Amino acid sequence: MGKRRAFRKASWSSILVLLGFLAARTASAQSASDASLPPPRPLAPAPALAPLSLQQLVELAVQNNPDIAVARARAEAARGRLIQAGLYINPVLTWEAKDMRMQNGRAGGSQGPTVEQQVITAHKLPLAQAAASQGVAVADWQALTLWYDVITRTRIAYFEVLTAQRSVQTTEEILSVARASLEVAQKLQKAGTGTRPDVLRAQVELNQTQVQLQVAQQRLAAAWQLLAVALGTPEVPCPNLQDLLSVPAPSYDWPAVLDAVTSASSPVQEAQALALQMERQLLLVKAQRIPDVRIAVRAVYNFADPREEMTVWLGSPVPIFNRNQGNILAAEADVGRAREEVRQVELRLKERLAGAFQRYMSARQQVEAYEKEILPSARESLELIQKGYERGDPKYDYTTLLQAQQTYFQARLVYVQSQGNLWRAVSEIAGLVQQDHLSDCTQPAE
Repeated sequence: MGKRRAFRKASWSSILVLLGFLAARTASAQSASDASLPPPRPLAPAPALAPLSLQQLVELAVQNNPDIAVARARAEAARGRLIQAGLYINPVLTWEAKDMRMQNGRAGGSQGPTVEQQVITAHKLPLAQAAASQGVAVADWQALTLWYDVITRTRIAYFEVLTAQRSVQTTEEILSVARASLEVAQKLQKAGTGTRPDVLRAQVELNQTQVQLQVAQQRLAAAWQLLAVALGTPEVPCPNLQDLLSVPAPSYDWPAVLDAVTSASSPVQEAQALALQMERQLLLVKAQRIPDVRIAVRAVYNFADPREEMTVWLGSPVPIFNRNQGNILAAEADVGRAREEVRQVELRLKERLAGAFQRYMSARQQVEAYEKEILPSARESLELIQKGYERGDPKYDYTTLLQAQQTYFQARLVYVQSQGNLWRAVSEIAGLVQQDHLSDCTQPAE
């Protein structure tokens, strides 16, 4: 027993020594492996998303907006109606059997096929095709009108986002000035050189600016939603937009844009195509006064008295009571209505263009006034007051400096609104004229 216990103790001791040796070798190998490995590289920062350009947004809208898909489907349906209008009526084939009884071991009665065909007269098929072809033109012009409507809504929403972003940034700067003005007014009141009304006025200005900032932020959020709706997507795929707000706006001449809108735009072309379709439809309706002819040919074999018979049947309605008078009267009224709708569309386009052009001219004059006179004067006034304040001139205290800053920022805010109004008017005019690009304004100013 003693030898066995000694042997067990020696065995366990050997096992423990072996395990310790293996653990030490493993730790040594791990440390050597760790020492041989290079230090981990820091993760590279994710690349920033490139700002979306206006042209990219337009392409997204064309791909995703359902209005364009609906217009394309309508055009395809019109093409299907054009194909159907030129198809001839199918013939009717029947088989007739009479008195099929067996008599004296022989078949009796008669049987045979009958072929019936309706012959369309008075060139009704070509007239129907002519009317349907104008229907295709109407659908195509409708699709083009919707295409430019989607582009216009995308452009307007894009510039609305840019305007709202600039407004938020400028209002935040105004808010910082208002807070500084309130602090100065409170310090002057504590020092005995200021008054309580000055503090209240500064507090009111701060509160008003805070409300303006909230309104500007809400406007920005709504602008992003409108842009997503114009694109036909749940949200705008990139939060960064290429800023074209400061790019010089294109110049428009009233006679040139008026002529382009009233003579070559797709709504006018659509109305003219619709008038032509109604005229073709009137010709078709008048041709329908002449009835079609029905021809039937019957071949019969008589089993009782073996012989073959051939029967030809020719018939046509007699237009005594119904000469399509009502449909002709309705078609004539449709022709008159369609012709007047051409003038109606031209007048409505002219009305829309006049409003957009007036907003364009007003905003353009306002932008030019702020760029050439108001902003430079406000900036110069702020610089002079700031220099005088830094020199310690008693005429330019800190309150005067804050007021000059506030005046300058308020002018910038109005300038941003004017820029947004200008580009929205430009987008409307470009949509009415149906420009694929806003002239050369596709690159930001350097």
